[in-house]
Amino acid sequence: MSRRLLVVLIVLGVLATGGGVAGGLLLARDPGGDPAVAGPTTIPETTVTPTSEPASSTSSTSTSSSTTSTTTGVSVQARVAERLEDGVVVSYQASEPISAVLVWGFGGPSGHQLQFPGPAAQGSIKLVLARTTRSVSMRVTGQSADGRTGTSDTLSARRLVRQVVLEVQALTLDIPNGTGGIATGFRGTTFTPLGPGLSGPRASAGPYAFPSSVLGAGVRSGPLALRFFHEVQPNPTRTRVVNLTIPFPRSGQSTLNRNVSAVGLTAHLRLRVTVTVS
Repeated sequence: MSRRLLVVLIVLGVLATGGGVAGGLLLARDPGGDPAVAGPTTIPETTVTPTSEPASSTSSTSTSSSTTSTTTGVSVQARVAERLEDGVVVSYQASEPISAVLVWGFGGPSGHQLQFPGPAAQGSIKLVLARTTRSVSMRVTGQSADGRTGTSDTLSARRLVRQVVLEVQALTLDIPNGTGGIATGFRGTTFTPLGPGLSGPRASAGPYAFPSSVLGAGVRSGPLALRFFHEVQPNPTRTRVVNLTIPFPRSGQSTLNRNVSAVGLTAHLRLRVTVTVS
């Protein structure tokens, strides 16, 4: 082998070895481009709250339902339990214990209030109306411990009213001497059925009646005022007032026969008392 041929072979061997290394470097750098741009292609695993789980949503729904339930009004019913001569007794019943108030007034349930004992699911209270015979309007309002309210229907009532009528069915006056007369007065009205100046020995009056009047609470009797006039000449006229007590029945009628004497005269009376209740 010539020296020149040997050099050529050595050069070719070196080139072959360098080409293999370079090719390996190129293969290592080929696919993928710039790692900073490409980056990883796998999405990291994350925790996602399931749509069926939101506790806040479930709690909100439950709270809303509970609120609707607790805001339901309280049922309250009221009635007039009793009418008395000096007022009315009002009772109520509620679906649960409440702090109840009776609201009342003339022409409408307003302007005045009375607190029932309680809190309680039922109760009664007396509304005193001794000074009026007018009808009043009333209703019961109440509030439960958690703030819910209820109101009854409106009631209308007045106290028990007793009215009395006094009739003088017969009246005669004994006048033994001189002249005489008599006047009668009852609950603000006066009648003079006989005289004065009538001659004896007896004078009689026709029947008459005093107008109806309302009795106050608890009134069980009243006076019939009898004013006697008697004159015997030459003496001046003498007068005297005698109050005859008239008992009043609770209701219905009663008849009284009374004889009353004063200043030398005697009156004979037959009376009828009628008391009506409304």
